[in-house]
Amino acid sequence: MSAKRSVPWRVIAALAVVAALAGLIGALIVRGRPVPDGPVAVVWNHQACAHCRMSVGDPAYAAQLVTRDGDVAFFDDPGCLLHYLDDRAPEVHRVWFHDSTSDRWLSDAEVGFMTATAGTPMGYGLAAVPAATPGAIDLGLARRRLTAGLATDGHHRSAP
Repeated sequence: MSAKRSVPWRVIAALAVVAALAGLIGALIVRGRPVPDGPVAVVWNHQACAHCRMSVGDPAYAAQLVTRDGDVAFFDDPGCLLHYLDDRAPEVHRVWFHDSTSDRWLSDAEVGFMTATAGTPMGYGLAAVPAATPGAIDLGLARRRLTAGLATDGHHRSAP
């Protein structure tokens, strides 16, 4: 006759508590990483756009988003970032657009947009410039026009 061994409930409860604590500690470690407050360095031509998956290679049209959890998403075209915001609605900590006229990043509070004189990587036609640039439209208007299928100059355009 075989004897059935049962695990005492105290052992089960202790294992459950240890597992819960390990999960909590793991979550705190992941959440405890620093959230970047500035632009993160891009590895040009090796970083994939979070929206279209193309390589981020042209600094003039690059953009990036930092979530509240500290995740960083890179984009090859400002339009990709704007579509990503609408499609995924991430919890945004910071958004950065590379100035199309100089080697610097502009925050969402500093950025304006002009119609790009040359084609942009995904054809959205947005070129980030300092907000004070004459003729520049603000981020909100650029986003609304993109959602409506309009170029930055207000004319209808076909989606890429």
